[in-house]
Amino acid sequence: MSTSPRGIDQSFGLDVGRGYFPADADSHRRDAPRFCPSCAAPLALADGGRGLAVEYWIGADRVFVCYCAACHWSGDIVLAERVMGHEAVE
Repeated sequence: MSTSPRGIDQSFGLDVGRGYFPADADSHRRDAPRFCPSCAAPLALADGGRGLAVEYWIGADRVFVCYCAACHWSGDIVLAERVMGHEAVE
């Protein structure tokens, strides 16, 4: 482990001092929406898209603010641990 004069672990980069952790980056890459929910166009530049997916947190909820340049859809996608629904009465 190499540390800087300020005591920051260089194996994770300087962003550790600003509160950015590798585990957060891994979960963002794994869970971020890759395709538009409206038109199915890719969002990420790496996938050939022109959209955007930015993550923020509200308490324990992880929220992705998304924009699709292909169809101009925008909205929030909230990840949930469990979803409970109901069936309509016939």
